Amino acid sequence: MKHVIIITNPTAGHHSRSRISRFIRHLEQAGLRTTIVRTHYPGHATLLARNAAESGTYSHIVAAGGDGTIAEVSAGMIGTSAILGILPLGSANVLAQELRIPFKEFRNATLIHSGHFTTIWPGYLHTNAGSQLFVQMASIGFDAHIVHGTSTRLKSWVGRAAYAASTLSSLFRYELTEFTALIDDIPYQATTIIVSKGSLYAGKYKLTRHSAHEEKAFSVILFETSGRLALARTILSLFLGRIGKQKGARTLTAATVQVPSHAAIPIQSDGDRKGFSPVHLDIAACPLRVATGRTPS
Repeated sequence: MKHVIIITNPTAGHHSRSRISRFIRHLEQAGLRTTIVRTHYPGHATLLARNAAESGTYSHIVAAGGDGTIAEVSAGMIGTSAILGILPLGSANVLAQELRIPFKEFRNATLIHSGHFTTIWPGYLHTNAGSQLFVQMASIGFDAHIVHGTSTRLKSWVGRAAYAASTLSSLFRYELTEFTALIDDIPYQATTIIVSKGSLYAGKYKLTRHSAHEEKAFSVILFETSGRLALARTILSLFLGRIGKQKGARTLTAATVQVPSHAAIPIQSDGDRKGFSPVHLDIAACPLRVATGRTPS
């Protein structure tokens, strides 16, 4: 009998005890044993996932939360035989939408029971504070400043609308700083960089033409815009799915990204604040198995 552990974050944007209860009921009706544990502080999900993976008891470790919780759980189990399950309870749930993971509890439980998974290659973000795994995207510059300025409490109340409010505020408050980025050791000038594993942005907006989740590479979007008007146009093109046609933005494929600047440029990954530059990003040395409806890989 398969044994599933569910790691839930009570502070996730759309945390719901009723949804978790229904999910557990469907798992158990499918013949799976379940254990549920709750996080109590940042980084706790990684410790819980590591202990669960090392025990060898669980076929699946389910992250019940948003992209930040998923990244923490992934960091504790990457490179092991355990399969990551995702019950989307966050504000944006970008990875779940990217991998077409069911939001309905019954369909999600059926997916877990099937044992199907897809192998993906997350990224690592290295700063002076240490190294942290990310599963969907990281950014340096204006996009990260939006995350830094978004109230966690407001996000739990209104979800993605909190990011819209922070975006408007950041347009007037953030001073664009041009910096040098080394993309696979080749220097480029930029004011903002988005380093993505997926093709989606902020939940449903198209960032790139294809996903790089199953590749040992990033999609890197360089923004060379300076000035608030140009920045506003770039943001609008992002939400209209036309960033590839926007003047002042270019998309590259790379395995490493470095921003050596000590100018304290803000950084975020998977919707959480990650300090300031300098920063180095690369692909994880081990893959991660994620429960999806695709054929086992």
